[in-house]
Amino acid sequence: MSAALRTVLFLDDDPDILASADLALRRHGYTVTGLQSPEAARERLDAERFDLILLDLNYRRGDTSGEAGLAFLEEQMRRDARTPVVVVTGHSGLNIAVQAMRLGAEDFVVKPWNNDRLVATVEKAIDAPRQRVAAPPQDLNLERSEREMIKEALSRHGFNISAAAKDLGLTRAALYRRMEKHGL
Repeated sequence: MSAALRTVLFLDDDPDILASADLALRRHGYTVTGLQSPEAARERLDAERFDLILLDLNYRRGDTSGEAGLAFLEEQMRRDARTPVVVVTGHSGLNIAVQAMRLGAEDFVVKPWNNDRLVATVEKAIDAPRQRVAAPPQDLNLERSEREMIKEALSRHGFNISAAAKDLGLTRAALYRRMEKHGL
């Protein structure tokens, strides 16, 4: 499938974030539909199918719990587990991103993102062969999930701590603490 035919639904309450993603992805042939609320996204998903959903987790100023986004993700996985979802997180942090991946998200991107990383993540999520299930996995242990995500980020970046920390949305010091905690 050509990238020119690919469609992305981006759900984020910040119009500047939506515009930024639209510019970055449009340059690579994607059509981006930006919506600012889970309610608007539900209506649009009832009427149209997308190749990928980019999903922010918070929709109220000051809210960093990720509850609204995680609820939408769970609902979307029940509705259509074949459409990949990439979580876009800024303030929620790594633990919420891990939880989202356990609930069925394909990957995550940390705000502010690197445009090349955003495009690569979108392409990988769309192109990856998927065998999705509607129910979330039974093992929702965040400690094990965090450990695995750290190991994957370190491996992906050739064990470059700075690059892995940036990829995970952590400071180097925070990554070192978490590596020590998990015996890595």
